[in-house]
Amino acid sequence: GGRARWARRLDGLRAELELDRRTLDDRDPESPRALGIERSLADLAALRAFALPLLAALDALPALATWEVWLEALSALASRALRRPDRVLAILAELAPMGPVGPVKLHEVRIVLAARLRDLLVAPETSPAGRVFVGETESARGLAFDVVFVPGLAEKLFPQKVQEDPILQDAARSAIEGLLENNEHRVAEERLALRIAVGAARERVVLSYPRIDLDQARPRVPSFYGLEVLRAAEGTLYGFEELTRRAERAASTDGAAATRLGWPAPASPADAIDDAEHDLSLLASLLHRPGAETRGAARYLLHANVHLARALRFRARRWIPKWTVADGLVTPAPEALAALARHLPAARAFSPTALQHFAACPYRFLLQAVHRLAPREAPEAIEELDPLQRGSLVHEVLFELNTALRDEGRLPLSRADYDFARDKLDEVVDRVAARFRDELAPAIDRVWDDGIASIRADVREWLAHAVEPSDWAPHKFELSFGLTERRAADAASTPEPVELPGLRLRGSIDLVERRADGALRATDYKTGRARAKADAVIGGGETLQPVLYAMALEKLFPEAHVEGGRLYYCTSAGGYAEVSIRLDDYARRAVAEVVALVTDSVQHGFIPAAPAKGACDYCDYRAVCGPDEEQRVARKNREKLVPLRKLRDMP
Repeated sequence: GGRARWARRLDGLRAELELDRRTLDDRDPESPRALGIERSLADLAALRAFALPLLAALDALPALATWEVWLEALSALASRALRRPDRVLAILAELAPMGPVGPVKLHEVRIVLAARLRDLLVAPETSPAGRVFVGETESARGLAFDVVFVPGLAEKLFPQKVQEDPILQDAARSAIEGLLENNEHRVAEERLALRIAVGAARERVVLSYPRIDLDQARPRVPSFYGLEVLRAAEGTLYGFEELTRRAERAASTDGAAATRLGWPAPASPADAIDDAEHDLSLLASLLHRPGAETRGAARYLLHANVHLARALRFRARRWIPKWTVADGLVTPAPEALAALARHLPAARAFSPTALQHFAACPYRFLLQAVHRLAPREAPEAIEELDPLQRGSLVHEVLFELNTALRDEGRLPLSRADYDFARDKLDEVVDRVAARFRDELAPAIDRVWDDGIASIRADVREWLAHAVEPSDWAPHKFELSFGLTERRAADAASTPEPVELPGLRLRGSIDLVERRADGALRATDYKTGRARAKADAVIGGGETLQPVLYAMALEKLFPEAHVEGGRLYYCTSAGGYAEVSIRLDDYARRAVAEVVALVTDSVQHGFIPAAPAKGACDYCDYRAVCGPDEEQRVARKNREKLVPLRKLRDMP
């Protein structure tokens, strides 16, 4: 798309990252992803400084020029763009005699250079054990080797399944003058490849085939090429049974009969080709014949590598009943306890989401809210709007719509207001979508358009529910406390966190509703699936927003009576369900127990990896703990987890 599109997309990516950062600040202020976003923004600035000048140079390439002009321009580009341009410059220098030829177009230059630049051939260093050449069969043409290995001698692999061109079939190809490839040519090329491979061997050729098709989990059929090789060597045409028998005998002779999927090592350590195969082979023998005679046989692993030794010791400790330093933060030093004191709930502000992480797994809380570790994000195909972007758009639309309706005196809505509100809603969706589209510069227009259409349908259905008669009327929107640099916030918002008993709370209440008698209710919008139970209060510590936000309203508006809080799943994914929670004595005691448990754990430095059932399935930090964490915790001394289990049992 040219330099202009690149510049627009880089600007859009920067705006997208900044939007994600603002969203995390609003919804999950302790999220470590914010630090990752800061790093991404710095990387993006470096990419922009590197890429845009190169794109300008590409824009300046001629449409039509002689090879001399092309080679000069591409040499300058290679020197500027590549860290090690020597090989590319050498290839361009080889083409210098073509300088006067032309003029030629870019696609012609690409055709000439593609074959030369597509493959990178690296000569191996001299080794006393010999040298290994790995490449396609065609690359071995004219070469000779002491030993040649030809893998994949199975049907549909080598030879490949021969098929006619579906557009121009062989019958039509034969009627056209000239040499057009057909099945006869394809078969001949496959047979030639076998002759090249076998003919390159001076002393020995080893043919192998896979016994199992991993994709379809069924046996593989050996290639008939194996039978032809036997006939060429011995003068007899055998059947596949003889080929299979000889393969099994050769594997047994070579010590590879015990090799199996998932354990890529020979039966004997003496046949291993590297340290990893040796270790796996030895461990397999110890696992199959445990006993006193094998005790200590693998102890050398503790001395082979300090990192491996530490990993093995930690893994062993995590399976014993006693709590150890391998199970998270369990027995910290005095210096660590002093550092943890800064993270007490009464010493720094926490969001409800951070406290919910503690209920799911204390160690997740430590990694996320204290250490601020962010998971490494892997690029994914852009098939739909990112959930953060979608949630931001929905919240932005609802904020602007409610604000506009309040300014025009249309709140609370009635059924008679539906047509007006729907027109206003469409205006807001168009305005928000246009603003975000200009900022984010989406890469794929269809994905963006489909996402906006889906959001429009969701908020229209939300509006249909909003005009139904209700005792509650919208009062304030995006009421934040303890947050700064908010894009959209109510005028009553405050940058200071709310002081609750034993807890400094920060967050943003999506909607504050007021009843005719002056009572208030805090509503938290959810744009995902409905996960909270209908009778939930704190949901085992994983549904804290309604009660905590209701208690925050009491502090912000001490003159008003606060009825409670509500989770409102305001999209089709959540079925427009709502869970209302009263702010009663039980809810206050439940929050007090959560705060007391977090405070005690941080004070005494006992924050182990103790996930709730299913908590590891979608945890960002699973790479830190590894698999089977729930099974390991089940073997631990459960006495120290009694308060945590009690919290998880609370409704």
